[in-house]
Amino acid sequence: ESLSLYFCGRCYSFVGRVGGPQIVSLGTGCGYQGTITHELGHAVGFYHEQNRSDRDEYLKIYWENIRPGEEDQFFKLLPSQNILLTPFDYESVMLYGSMTFSKDKTKNLRTMEGKDGRYLKDVTSKFLSREDAKRINMLYDCKM
Repeated sequence: ESLSLYFCGRCYSFVGRVGGPQIVSLGTGCGYQGTITHELGHAVGFYHEQNRSDRDEYLKIYWENIRPGEEDQFFKLLPSQNILLTPFDYESVMLYGSMTFSKDKTKNLRTMEGKDGRYLKDVTSKFLSREDAKRINMLYDCKM
């Protein structure tokens, strides 16, 4: 199996192994280290942090502020659909920022924030967190 990087119209990757080459698309606006790391995170098997089955303990989602058609980016997984290897990680490169997919950023309409009101940094400004690295090692049974 291999990883194939394509420069297409948008940023995406399937989650985990899909059989055959794993395609990661890096389109316009994907040229940030955080965004590339985020898409590679999907390729190795990570869902978005905001999709975790336990996310409601940590995040407040503002559904009314989400750009129409992007609601699926915030759907919560069932416990049977995800493996929670480590605690929720506000610094994870897999967690969207508070303004991601906002229907009106000029009005500062947040799509989500921490339960404690914290602003979430945009993926473009993030790096692989300590917990992200730990998850990769656990997922692939690497000894640290």
